[in-house]
Amino acid sequence: MRKPFYVIVSMIVILSIITISCDTKVQETEEPEKIENTLQSVSYLQDTVGYDPQVLLEEFIKFNEAIDEIGYPDAGYKIWIIKEDTADIRFMVEGFWPNQEIYDEIHNHQLYKEAWENDDFNWDGLIRLEYHRFTKIK
Repeated sequence: MRKPFYVIVSMIVILSIITISCDTKVQETEEPEKIENTLQSVSYLQDTVGYDPQVLLEEFIKFNEAIDEIGYPDAGYKIWIIKEDTADIRFMVEGFWPNQEIYDEIHNHQLYKEAWENDDFNWDGLIRLEYHRFTKIK
């Protein structure tokens, strides 16, 4: 009579361990808390070389990956190609930042600096015609 009792108790213990283990893994994979971006930068770029937009996008993806590693996955860059023939402007680059302090932290961080320093893309053909920064009205 005691064997079935021990089997049942053993199964309960094993199921409890599995449940606790699964619960712990769920907690480990929770998304980090999102920080609202309240600072935005916009650059308008003239393309004097005729860059492939996909290649330029890949460059900014590298920078965004460094920003993610620093701990701000909701900050970073988006790049746009201007569809109309507008005076000398081909690309628009938007930067999204939680605030000025985090902007400074990201731009002064070693990972961000290394992403730019290790970049072998030739930026000489892009001329920044305009640069603007915006803060969100609350």
